[in-house]
Amino acid sequence: MPAYKDEKTKTWYVKFRYKNWQGKSKHTTKRGFKTKKDALNYEHEFKATSEERVNITVAALAEKYFEDIKIHLKASSYITIKNTIEKHFLPYLNKLKLDELTPAIMRQWQNQIMKESFKPNTLRNINRRCSSFLNFAVKFYGLAKNPLSHIGSIGKLESSINFWTSEEFKQFLMVISDIKHRICFSLLFFSGMRVGELMSLNVEDFDFEKNQIRINKNKMRYNGEITTPKTTHSVRIIDMPLSLMQNVKAYIESLNKVESPLFSISYSTLAYEMHRYAKKANLKEIHIHDLRHSHASLLIHSGVPITTISKRLGHKSPKITLEVYSHMYNETAKQVANLLQDYFISVSQNVVRN
Repeated sequence: MPAYKDEKTKTWYVKFRYKNWQGKSKHTTKRGFKTKKDALNYEHEFKATSEERVNITVAALAEKYFEDIKIHLKASSYITIKNTIEKHFLPYLNKLKLDELTPAIMRQWQNQIMKESFKPNTLRNINRRCSSFLNFAVKFYGLAKNPLSHIGSIGKLESSINFWTSEEFKQFLMVISDIKHRICFSLLFFSGMRVGELMSLNVEDFDFEKNQIRINKNKMRYNGEITTPKTTHSVRIIDMPLSLMQNVKAYIESLNKVESPLFSISYSTLAYEMHRYAKKANLKEIHIHDLRHSHASLLIHSGVPITTISKRLGHKSPKITLEVYSHMYNETAKQVANLLQDYFISVSQNVVRN
């Protein structure tokens, strides 16, 4: 069908019929194109995606992919994946058709991305998310194979994680004058909860008789919306130190008006305050999320079982916990070897004496 010009806006639009995934005839209109060619290209690509053909462009498929994951993923995950593909994949490959995405082309794309000043973990995540996009094309749009699966990944999972020891955190707390800030940072360090989980807590989530906190919500950073947690495994009960829970209770009782959520503070404000207090305490700077890593480190080096740590952090399985903190277990393994060495010497000496 032809394209039409809107004389009022001086832009082009198309009206056409197509068959959807159920084989039903549908009608659609799309406006706002700068040129007639752009409008006709849109119609061609739209029909191609509806008929599930591999000669559609990467840009056209991306629209379908975003529509799909928006339904199946949490909003925060959807935004992250969409931003990654729009910033790091489409600018290089959006005009190519699916059947033109050869391993050689994908290797050139990887080489280009690696020229940017990204951290190894960032490179790994970019490649992983774009590979998932291509898997979508394989499953639903006729792409024979995922070309990224043939050439391997780029980047790597960073083995070093920033964290504070219990002594460093104690030093940090000593310079905090604001009671709400002290409570917030203490809850993050001694619970291992995510920042969004902290910011969604209500008074009802605290059980001061059992000294437990119920995690069943999460506040999204990008729009402040409170939703369900990151995953179903993130819904959990966290046992807390008695003294800290008493401090929280005293804080709540001191308020003239209890708000919901309890801690009315933004991520950016909390990050700024953490930076300011860390500088005042003459500590190395870490991010807010690193307090979660600090909690995990404290438990690992205290000999807490990996299964317990995994449940406390809200991970899907202990395997995920090990992937993130494996290097810390390597450090603990050295401590075990030293401990066994001391026992061996003690036992050997007793055997000689007898």
